[in-house]
Amino acid sequence: MKSSSKIKIEVIVKIITYIIGLIGFLSVFKHISFIYSAAFIVLCLLAVYFDYKKSFHMPRWFLNLTALAVILLSLFRLSLDNPVVSAVEGLLILLSIKFLEEKKFRDYMQIYLISLFLLSGSALLTIDIEFSIYFLIMIFMLAISIVLLTYYSQEPDLELPKSTIIKIALKSLLIPLISMPMTLFLFVMLPRTSYPFFNFLNRAEKAKTGFTDNVRLGSVSGIQEDATAIFRAHMEKIDERHLYWRGIVLDYFDGASWKSTDGVRGGDEISTLILKGEKVRQTIYLEPYEHRYIFALDKPYLITLNDIKKYGDLTFSLSKEVDKRIRYDVVSILSDAISEIDIDKERYLQLPENISSEIMDIVKGLTSGRNSKEENIKSVLTFLKGGNYKYSLQNLPVSKTPLEDFLFKYKHGNCEYFASAMAVMLRISGVPARLVGGYRGGYYNDIGKYYLVPQKNAHVWVEAYTDKGWIRLDPTPASIEGFVSPHKRDILFKIRLVLDTINYYWNAFVISYDFEKQLSLFHKIQSGIRKPEIKLSINKEKLIKYLVIPAVLSLSVFMLYVLISSRKTEEERLIALFLKKMERHGYKKGKSEGLEEFVAGIREEELKQLAYRFVEEFESHYYKDRKFTKEEINRLKSMLK
Repeated sequence: MKSSSKIKIEVIVKIITYIIGLIGFLSVFKHISFIYSAAFIVLCLLAVYFDYKKSFHMPRWFLNLTALAVILLSLFRLSLDNPVVSAVEGLLILLSIKFLEEKKFRDYMQIYLISLFLLSGSALLTIDIEFSIYFLIMIFMLAISIVLLTYYSQEPDLELPKSTIIKIALKSLLIPLISMPMTLFLFVMLPRTSYPFFNFLNRAEKAKTGFTDNVRLGSVSGIQEDATAIFRAHMEKIDERHLYWRGIVLDYFDGASWKSTDGVRGGDEISTLILKGEKVRQTIYLEPYEHRYIFALDKPYLITLNDIKKYGDLTFSLSKEVDKRIRYDVVSILSDAISEIDIDKERYLQLPENISSEIMDIVKGLTSGRNSKEENIKSVLTFLKGGNYKYSLQNLPVSKTPLEDFLFKYKHGNCEYFASAMAVMLRISGVPARLVGGYRGGYYNDIGKYYLVPQKNAHVWVEAYTDKGWIRLDPTPASIEGFVSPHKRDILFKIRLVLDTINYYWNAFVISYDFEKQLSLFHKIQSGIRKPEIKLSINKEKLIKYLVIPAVLSLSVFMLYVLISSRKTEEERLIALFLKKMERHGYKKGKSEGLEEFVAGIREEELKQLAYRFVEEFESHYYKDRKFTKEEINRLKSMLK
């Protein structure tokens, strides 16, 4: 049947082609320089203008020479340190040049191929959840476009009704949908290797900041202004007061910055330490950042990871920077103290050479007449938390004497100022002390059962040595809500948390799917075949989660497809109703029969006249190539009655 509106198939092909090119661009956008992004956008807008006007196209010989120059320039810029980005930038310019051409079948296919190369290049840079979204959209778009392109190649000026194009598009989607189960099967079954073949191509996307061996007063504030995630810890929810994530221990202070001495970094034995408390297991997914330290819930005593070093202060590190996302398992002890039999008191009582006499006088005043370490600790802690000192990330005292400026001039600072002041004051009073750098708090995701810890939760606190051992002290007066998730958050935060859940599962089950997990899966299948167990009890929660919900979702998608593909226009419904009424009278229309030919075969004269009146009225409106009005439809319905 003839629809009221037709669309030139070339227009649809061009629109989808630009969408495919845009997906390729978006997949690599955040990895390339601004100049290349701007050039691509400008050239594409120019191409759209030429396609719309149809009055001018760049000469093909000129574009071919330009493309050759781009290829040579890309080869010249190629570096072993970062080969993928240079190649991707060259491909992006080639894609924009192809858009400028007067496009034929071959040109469209080349655009699709370059767009796929761009998407593949983004996978070499980083495979995150965005990649999977771009991949799915591109595959569906390619399926539709290639089918329509086949029609276009046979008849470039072909016009089709809108309803026909929609049907072709829906049918085309079956191609990738049918292939997806096989793709999933191959993903699970294809052999994995533990050797990262393509790592040499990757450019690590590192966090802008990270802890190092040297923490200068005022430097942590830079981390605290970064809201990106540093790690996710899959574990049960615990009391928020225990949410300290240990990373590094700093013991030497020169008056402006803290660092770890070689002595502390040299050992790898923690057998002299005694920890008592509840065990907490975590699986941590750490994002790439600028150093080699591994973060875990305080106090970690076991971390399962290759090439890891452990130290006597319960910190762990790799031999090189964390340049890619890593996964590791941790066992921590929720202990109030780290009992250590013998410590190097000289190291933990060290003071800067030119320590301020004002600081010395304050400490003497606070600890005068006090006879125990506990009393000295309490006096210093009360002074910092109960005085006129305020927490701030702005206008921090950065000078040659930042600690003196904090205590006597500005009286505001962030965590490393409070922790540094306390550690130095404790050392003056004779209490061994050190700084611990890591993260505080986190947002618990009830759906994924993990803590999301952003860079802005970076924190520094103090450990002081008493008769109980090393105890944690946190003099920073920052509100706990600055580090953990309150009970109520705005809708945007909840949406971000849901999106992060998707990203977490993508990293946990897709990116982290390796040979070890593959072997584990095969062993489970093998043991299930050898020792089949018949369980009479049914876990309803797992049944709903793994069987019912996917089945309902699949059925819903199928029903939606059937509903969309079977939607009829008002004209089609009228004819269907007419033919149904004729069948009740014993007359069935043949597939090749026209309406008038069908009505001519009716033997009852009265029925024939009524049928003729309906067909004439219907055709008088239908063949005018316009939509039926509401009045016309109602009149035809009344005739059918």
